[in-house]
Amino acid sequence: MRKFVLLATLAASLLAVEPLVTGEWLVKHASDKNLVIVDVSGTDAYEEGHIPGAMNSGIGQWRRSVGQHAEVRGTGALQTEMRRLGIENGSTVVVYSHHLDNKDLLRATYVLWALEYSGFKNSALLDGGIDAFVKAGGTLSQKHEADQEGDIAVKMNAAMIADLAEVEASLRKVPMVDSRPAVYYFGAERQEVLKRAGHISGAHSYFWRYNMTPDNRIKSKGQLTDMLEKGLGLSKNAPLIVYCTGGLEASMNFFVLHRVLGFEKAKLYDASMKEWANRGDTPMNVFRWE
Repeated sequence: MRKFVLLATLAASLLAVEPLVTGEWLVKHASDKNLVIVDVSGTDAYEEGHIPGAMNSGIGQWRRSVGQHAEVRGTGALQTEMRRLGIENGSTVVVYSHHLDNKDLLRATYVLWALEYSGFKNSALLDGGIDAFVKAGGTLSQKHEADQEGDIAVKMNAAMIADLAEVEASLRKVPMVDSRPAVYYFGAERQEVLKRAGHISGAHSYFWRYNMTPDNRIKSKGQLTDMLEKGLGLSKNAPLIVYCTGGLEASMNFFVLHRVLGFEKAKLYDASMKEWANRGDTPMNVFRWE
């Protein structure tokens, strides 16, 4: 019996995908039976050329507008989309973008967050995006992939998300990370979509691009540890809230902290500053590094 348990544990561990996969890995595994590949870029980019077998799923399938901000869609909508993509309990999901711009890259990490928020954990980011697949010898397709019929059952994980009330209750008690460019954190410039400049009181500044190499790959785990754990003094064992302008930038920092570095108690403030800074009753600091 003990031998059986050990073998079962080993088998389960072999099925779990790493948070980052390379272009070489995807070229080798692209035809795996249980693999679901998700292209989050726009329809035009997808139709011009995508990884063979990849399903197109724009960010609008995962987010909805709520007043001045956007937030993740509800259980029914997420389950419908995940089933359309062919996701089942035993699937491995790889998400990628065409890296058309910063937002395109961030859509991939937001979808990865939304997948885990929906209760699905066996997912990965294609490090370097579609370019990494091509550089590894992969060829692209223009074939339109038909909708699938997955059977995933979505069960939201409330531990993945923070709302306005939780952020207010966490001020000066829970570390927070502002994922926007430092000029907006400091308040030297105000973003047009926000009524107020500055940052949530007590938050650290850590621009999400600090995680990236010039060719849009995630930096080494050692470099990330030096910056986030040693540099900012963040603890893996403590609660943490990550935010940005509207959720996308924070999703990259969340991915690095939670999936790459193992910050199990990290949460994403999905509505972020489009909610917080557009109110008049939420504490903010300006012209101050914290």
